[in-house]
Amino acid sequence: MKGSHSPLLRDDPLVRARALLIARTAIAVYLVELLLNLSRPHLLPDEPALSIFYDLPGSSGSFGRLLSTPELVFWIVLVGIVVGAGIQIFAAVTARRQGGASDGGRRAIALTWFTLGCLLLPFGLISLTVVFEFFPIALLCVPSTVLVLLLLRAVVRFGAVSWTALLLAFAWGALIVFGLGRAYTSLAFGTVYGYLGPSADTDFSGVTDLSAFTKGLDHTIDLLIVHLGVVNECIVAAGVVLLLTLLRHRITDAVTGLVLGAAIGLGHTFVESVLIIKLYGSLGVFFGPTSGFEYWIRQSIGLLGGPVTFGALIGAGFGAAVGAQRRGRLVVASLVAAIGGAIAAEVLSGWLAGEVSGHVEVGSAFDTLVVSPFFWLLPQLPFIALAVALLVTGLRSRALVLRNAVVAETTAEGPITEAEAPVLVSPVLRFWAVVSTWRVYGRSTALALHRLQSAQLELASWRVRQDPETEAEGDELRARVIRGKVRLQVMNP
Repeated sequence: MKGSHSPLLRDDPLVRARALLIARTAIAVYLVELLLNLSRPHLLPDEPALSIFYDLPGSSGSFGRLLSTPELVFWIVLVGIVVGAGIQIFAAVTARRQGGASDGGRRAIALTWFTLGCLLLPFGLISLTVVFEFFPIALLCVPSTVLVLLLLRAVVRFGAVSWTALLLAFAWGALIVFGLGRAYTSLAFGTVYGYLGPSADTDFSGVTDLSAFTKGLDHTIDLLIVHLGVVNECIVAAGVVLLLTLLRHRITDAVTGLVLGAAIGLGHTFVESVLIIKLYGSLGVFFGPTSGFEYWIRQSIGLLGGPVTFGALIGAGFGAAVGAQRRGRLVVASLVAAIGGAIAAEVLSGWLAGEVSGHVEVGSAFDTLVVSPFFWLLPQLPFIALAVALLVTGLRSRALVLRNAVVAETTAEGPITEAEAPVLVSPVLRFWAVVSTWRVYGRSTALALHRLQSAQLELASWRVRQDPETEAEGDELRARVIRGKVRLQVMNP
């Protein structure tokens, strides 16, 4: 489709306003976390003002990276906040002077997006640091990640989420959810541990390992899991809101939100997997699991669980809320389910594994292939089942909408004929039509038929929306279908 008709390439004042609100809220929360960390009790005489700059004695590089923010990234974040605030002040002053002039409007748009970049993108440097520093591991995670992206794209044909929106969702999860969540939680760890850790009068002289630092660590980690579950899912929800706003001229329902939320969760899973696989590769001798085991859990058998499932639940709830009367309940319910599931998955899986650790040989083939994956996935199964049920229900609802839309576009010589309509509304018949065409006429003709069906489905999707702002798009879609039919006739006269 031409860029002029794409809502993803059009300036959207509502998207800019919501994005700016989300960015300001995210920065406000970060500054609160920063102030709390600065005012925490200091356990050591030489402890830095910010806990993220403290190197734990005896810790490996990987473990230190798990608990801290790179110092250079921290300063870039602060510079970004200052520059972003300055740009907003400058934009407000110049807007008053220039009024509603077109040049001023274009400048305001540019300044808004530049402000958003200054406020949010520096947090993405945390993710990029992980990916590029452990690039070989990131490459190992690419095939499974691409496979899931293809699955998310293919699972919905009618009113499908575009590749642009899907990749934007993935980027939000990989850069913003992981980066901002890490920035929050790194500060929170030092703050909470400052209150629950060893008392300030503890003698740390001669300490060369982590043993003196373990007091209060269990309670700190428990609270940190809760903190991480809350902030991560809230950032996922913010991304879903932005993308649903961006796509509001398309079909936006529970299925749209579910796919977007799952893509955001997949982006977060990708970067998190790289870090965790590296961490356990370095410290597996202390923690037990190896990097190979973590790859098996996070990038194969459990890839569709965890953040992908919980992101899908948030997306489905927010997507369903778009056209609902009591949208507040759906939004709250989806957030509570995702946050509760994320926390339970971390806490219960560890507890269940600990209960059977004395009965199963740790690291054995049976433990690696069956026991550990089972107990890791068990707390997530109700949430995975709920996400699947929401997807199936949403697709069934779309099937009825598709039939009505196809009927509205069906004419004797139009873009959809009476003979094509029954095939178009049935995923099974569409699939076998392409397969049969491939067998009889070859690959090129089958691909041409697939593209024609996709164009017809896009036309039916436009018919459902009936948006006056996209009236010209309907004419373009009909022309696209006609061109597809002509191409098929030329290939097989």
